[in-house]
Amino acid sequence: MVRSLSPLESKLILHLEWGKKTTVSIQEAMEILGCSYNHARQLLYRLNERQWLARIKSGSYELIPAERGEYAFPDTNPLFIGSKLITPYYFSFATAAFFHGLSTQASATVYLATTKRKGRRVLTVRGKSYRFVLQPDYKFFGAVEKDAFGSQVMMADPEKTVVDSLDQPVYSGDLPEIAGMLTRGRDKLNWKKLVEYALRFEIQALIQRLGYLADLLELPFETALRESLLDRIGASTPYLGRPSQWGTGGEYDAVWHIVDNVPRQELLSEIRIW
Repeated sequence: MVRSLSPLESKLILHLEWGKKTTVSIQEAMEILGCSYNHARQLLYRLNERQWLARIKSGSYELIPAERGEYAFPDTNPLFIGSKLITPYYFSFATAAFFHGLSTQASATVYLATTKRKGRRVLTVRGKSYRFVLQPDYKFFGAVEKDAFGSQVMMADPEKTVVDSLDQPVYSGDLPEIAGMLTRGRDKLNWKKLVEYALRFEIQALIQRLGYLADLLELPFETALRESLLDRIGASTPYLGRPSQWGTGGEYDAVWHIVDNVPRQELLSEIRIW
């Protein structure tokens, strides 16, 4: 297909390329061209048909620049696509763990943290599943801009990736994978920062999971860091793993006041592979 353009379409494409814009919405096209909503919507639809644009979600398109030639192809980087799906956001959980080398397996689902409460929690775009994990404002921190395969995106730093995962293990491959993250990060995680992040969450179960795993895996925690975690233990006795996944059996740990309900062979399975 020859990628032809009308004068108005040329004006939009040139504006986007000159401004180094990678995406465009119907509202932005209206402002650039000074046209109505319906006109802008139809124009973007035609540009999508002619392969100058590729639909990301309703009303939002990716620019396929002229430099990609006659046989245009859209960007297949799932992190680029994910960064255009919701605002505010940052990638975390299993997605960030793989990006930082804390996990050896790429998740089939891309995980994004967001404070946006409205909208669907799961989207499928170009055959890839994206899950938006709602975070309250006080948990929405610890993200940095990273170059992800040529696209600038917001990514949880390694320490925040681990803390988010301890808070909601279901989005990170569960406790065996988190134990693997901690072991792989032995020489590159900033343990002081990680503990500070964990304490900011003010969730007792998270603190107990971290402390118990730190002792079990013999992580290089300074005495002061370990004590800061112990000082925040309350009266409740959580399970290490989700009871719905691992059951309600297991041994009670008197130091961290936690029940280890994850079979040891399974808990350490990722470590042995690594």
